[in-house]
Amino acid sequence: MSKLPEPWRVTASRTLVKDRWIDLRADDCVRADGLEIKPYYILDYPDWVQVIAIDADENLVVIRQYRHGARRVTLEIPSGCVDAEDTDPVAAGLRELREETGYVADRVRLVATITNNPQNQTNRIFIVLAEGARRVGEQQLEESEEIAVELMPLAQARVAALAGGFDHSAQIASLLIALEKRDPPA
Repeated sequence: MSKLPEPWRVTASRTLVKDRWIDLRADDCVRADGLEIKPYYILDYPDWVQVIAIDADENLVVIRQYRHGARRVTLEIPSGCVDAEDTDPVAAGLRELREETGYVADRVRLVATITNNPQNQTNRIFIVLAEGARRVGEQQLEESEEIAVELMPLAQARVAALAGGFDHSAQIASLLIALEKRDPPA
């Protein structure tokens, strides 16, 4: 087995851009063998939560919204940032589900934690499975959000995830992980 890489030493760090949408910094780093890598750009994001919400009829709650980076309307699962006020990732997931879709769920649990891009992003992604989802009210969207809510049969959602029908790679991973972690039917 080859020698495992060692963490880099940071010799300097400076913020380049920081506002409500992005926090970009440049680190000057030195590897254990002395090689300097500078600048190395880091996107410092808050943790994210992605919610796989399934109703009593085995439908997945999905959303569609315009994403300016891709310049099109995308198919996604409810998701968002873990806010400072959230008590834990599950609470953040329930908040995001309610805000984006008007849904709540009876059985909710954290099923996994992954990273989106550990090469240059600091955040974790918490995958929350929310079963027994039901609509209880209207969406509570932020000013910049415009979200359409749909129900998709779970079997169709799995096929869509594997065929590229969903647009966000981390959400595809979250969906497939959550479906794999579901308890078998009684």
